[in-house]
Amino acid sequence: MSNIAAIQDQFKAPFYLVWEITLLCNASCVHCYSGAGRRHPDELDAEEALSVVDQLAEAGVLLLGLSGGEALLRPDWMDIASRASSKGMMVSIGTNGAVIDDEMCRRIIEAGVSGICVSIDGATAEVHEQVRGVKGLYDKAVSAIETLVKHGINVTVGYTPTRLNFRDGRKVVELAARLGANGVNLSEFIPTGRGDQALALTPNELRDVIVEWISMQQEYAGKLKIYWHDCRVALMLPPEQAAQYIGCGAGYVTARITVNGDVTPCVTLPLTAGNLREQSFQDIWSYSPVLANIRDRTTRNEGNCGTCEHKFICGGCRSAALAYHNDASMGDPYCWVVPEAVQV
Repeated sequence: MSNIAAIQDQFKAPFYLVWEITLLCNASCVHCYSGAGRRHPDELDAEEALSVVDQLAEAGVLLLGLSGGEALLRPDWMDIASRASSKGMMVSIGTNGAVIDDEMCRRIIEAGVSGICVSIDGATAEVHEQVRGVKGLYDKAVSAIETLVKHGINVTVGYTPTRLNFRDGRKVVELAARLGANGVNLSEFIPTGRGDQALALTPNELRDVIVEWISMQQEYAGKLKIYWHDCRVALMLPPEQAAQYIGCGAGYVTARITVNGDVTPCVTLPLTAGNLREQSFQDIWSYSPVLANIRDRTTRNEGNCGTCEHKFICGGCRSAALAYHNDASMGDPYCWVVPEAVQV
């Protein structure tokens, strides 16, 4: 059985699912994949949201990330988180930190939340706020991490490298360590939502960023966990470490639920596999042709992914393919291993 087939057989539901519970946001990030700002008029209501939680638990979802927008601005976020944690899911919440204080920490603990991810997109206020679009947000993010650490809540710092901030990666990690965070997660930028292609790194720049993060993972071992989301990482690691990676996990180990109940293969891949107002999550996950196509790497016969010997190890980023070619089965424009003819 192939590594991918074994993973699919093991996980009859996504291992990790991100749910945008609101698009209401108090920031205006230039790279926001959901284009958040105002509350969506067709947001799942409280009753629908709790039904979704029950469906995810029944399907066997293990890790549930509540996102947005700013998830903590949804009035019933605590009901959603509490329901999910009571059903055995590990719940994390992504936030920009602006509303984190002692009282919010109390509520986070009461809801059974396993961890909080606070976004830090620059090692200085100038860089962070250029990305996040709101003055004063850097100090609030730093204060949020300090407050969460004080209350014993597991904290991850989230960082997305773009042309505005990619040289700040090491300093962001150093800041996270000083503040007492438990880990730092690097998310690859995809030009979708409000994100523009002008913010994207070249493949070689992205490679250099990943090389630095691999180095920092070793450097901070035992002190700070360093994570990243990149399907090509397995090609850069020793064989014993590479075996842990499956490349692009869209549609079989990851998924997203949008604010109005659409299910997509991952947070930056806006292909609708079904809607939870019309179908159950389990039916969508098991029978959607969209998900079946994303999972099937034998269909990738175009561009650099089509001719690449690593197609079944890496798979290429399906989100990048869709963003640049309007076709998720095409080649990966971010790849530095087998670059496309025209660099991004």
